[in-house]
Amino acid sequence: MKTCRIHRWKSFLKLIVPVTVQSVLLLSCGWNGSTAYVRGKTPLVELNGSVLYEEDLLQVLPLGISGQDSIEFSEKYIRNWVEDVMFYQNAERNIPDTRDIDRLVDNYRRSLIEHEYQRRLLEQKFSAEITEGEIQDFYNDNSGMFLLNESLVKGLFIKIPAKAPELARIRALFTQTDDESFEEIEKYCIRNSARCEFFYDNWRNLAEIEVLMPQSDTPLESLIEKQKSFEMKDEENIYLLNVSEYIGKGGTEPLEYARGKVRMLLINNNEVAYMKKIREELYQSAIDKGLIEYHRQTK
Repeated sequence: MKTCRIHRWKSFLKLIVPVTVQSVLLLSCGWNGSTAYVRGKTPLVELNGSVLYEEDLLQVLPLGISGQDSIEFSEKYIRNWVEDVMFYQNAERNIPDTRDIDRLVDNYRRSLIEHEYQRRLLEQKFSAEITEGEIQDFYNDNSGMFLLNESLVKGLFIKIPAKAPELARIRALFTQTDDESFEEIEKYCIRNSARCEFFYDNWRNLAEIEVLMPQSDTPLESLIEKQKSFEMKDEENIYLLNVSEYIGKGGTEPLEYARGKVRMLLINNNEVAYMKKIREELYQSAIDKGLIEYHRQTK
């Protein structure tokens, strides 16, 4: 009867409680086959022909672990390994017909190989360059794809402590859009610990701005539809919002907002077309070389 082998440990592995090893020995005592070991690796625990190698255990040890923690981790890992081996071998005995499983494994392996080959083809041969003209044309031809689920705004938001000085001055400036006004607003906010967000040049979801405002019984969207500039306040702060542009929910995303999405759609479409071209070329090559053999006449 074959005796299970527990091979040498790294220094800290020698301290592992013997109970784990003994349990493996008891489980393995019925194994009479020969085990093929992986060259260059050090067997640590063997169970019915399955081998856990020292290098495999060392590879999964968390960085910086030492002492009792390393012992406990190693014990638990070996215990889980033994349970996995026993459960798998028991499953094999109880499911002798694995043809369907083998077919699924083969299909999955084939899918993985094809996926990796496609990834390498796209990485090495495919050009992801998209021109501005292509983006503009796709956007114009597919405007129905870019309907907004949330409202968008451009503008300026300022949150000022209620006791800050020169409030009248900042109220007069916040609706102005010239560079001098922006500069003065920015300096004011720095001096008075105010929060200032300029978004005249980029679209923001209205929901992002609404969370900056104090709670109100009237939705921010309703306020904006009536007037583009207004003030709100609570006990501690004054809130100023000036909206330069607004697109409501259900409107069409402006191109500058949708540009990234359009570009990704174009790249994806081009990838699909490129891979279709590759497959068609391979099919034609098989025909030209006479590689296809039909055993039955197709109707």
